[in-house]
Amino acid sequence: MGLIDRYILRRTIALTVPTLLVISGIVITTQLLLNVEMVTRSAAAALGFLQISVFLIPGITLLVLPFAILIGALRTLAAMNGDSELAVLESTGRAPRATTRPILILSLLASLIALLTAHTLDPLASRAMQNTISAASADLVRSAMRSGTFTQLQPGTYVQIGSELPNGEMANVIFVDTSDAATQVIYYAKRGTLIEHDGVTLFALADGEVHRRSKGNGAVSIISFASSAIDLGLGSSAGPISYGWQSYTTEDLLHRIASERQLGNEPSDEIRELHRRFSEWMYPLLFGAIAAYVGAWASSHRQSRSGPVVAGVALALTLRAAGFVTISGAGISQTFAILSYAVPGVAIAIFLLLIVTGSSVRLPTRLTEALRAGFERLGALLPRRGRRAAETSTR
Repeated sequence: MGLIDRYILRRTIALTVPTLLVISGIVITTQLLLNVEMVTRSAAAALGFLQISVFLIPGITLLVLPFAILIGALRTLAAMNGDSELAVLESTGRAPRATTRPILILSLLASLIALLTAHTLDPLASRAMQNTISAASADLVRSAMRSGTFTQLQPGTYVQIGSELPNGEMANVIFVDTSDAATQVIYYAKRGTLIEHDGVTLFALADGEVHRRSKGNGAVSIISFASSAIDLGLGSSAGPISYGWQSYTTEDLLHRIASERQLGNEPSDEIRELHRRFSEWMYPLLFGAIAAYVGAWASSHRQSRSGPVVAGVALALTLRAAGFVTISGAGISQTFAILSYAVPGVAIAIFLLLIVTGSSVRLPTRLTEALRAGFERLGALLPRRGRRAAETSTR
């Protein structure tokens, strides 16, 4: 790799990495807010928040990485064009396809990292995150014992502890589960304690009753029990943690699919997850190829680059949306399964061919002008609304 290639690569990385960190941080924050009630009220709140943040990184990276590549590459090429660097490179006889080489190399490396992450780190992190959330539920039960009030473990699940017995058990336990759309379940128990069984935290209750009330007709059934156990992660009867298919290794998914097919079943969820892992890695390379194609050609100040760039971004978003659609149906349709690979694969081949041959695909002038005018109106409208809001607040 020559001096110019290393220069372009450094600039692209310098813009791609901050973009990846910022977007990932925003997405991770929104995901953390879904569990903020559980984690912040646990005994190890800070540690729980940190652990969940770390476990979210692999999955969020797979989702955000293509967009970071696209934004970083487009910003790099736009800055080089604004500084007339692209024009100087072309005047020395360097073809635009040579300028795209560092971006394509970075995109390919990002795709390989995404492939490795999807099959290794992402399943492990997903399983560890569910374990952390389950452990946080147990901490909430302990905090409920100290507070003496109803504490929400998760949406629709609440617990209240009356007091602590000298032997460490909990007295006068009330456990409410309203998560089921048809039935409300209330446990009343004289004693309760937390136990570990096969790596799962269970809430063991003794000397109590279970009240099941139908939400439809209000009918109530009462069952007395000497002992019972509740899985904190599910808020129902005891059992192992229910991991999603994203938490299973690829080897486990393949074994599961083979076992189900031997029984005559078609495991659609497992098949969909498998196709997702083997197809999503192509999108960083695709987005890098799109950015390289629309931005690597030098243009003067009289020539607007907004049209091709906007069209390229719109096409990238459309292809990514098509990828989500094809993956969602890959478990039940062979056609969708094939399209989940064909959509990014064919698009990559087309853009690489256009880059290598130096061909250009020009949009109709009316479409380009309409896109540019739309963005200009949007840019002019936003400040106007800001001024109106400021005037309203001062009044």
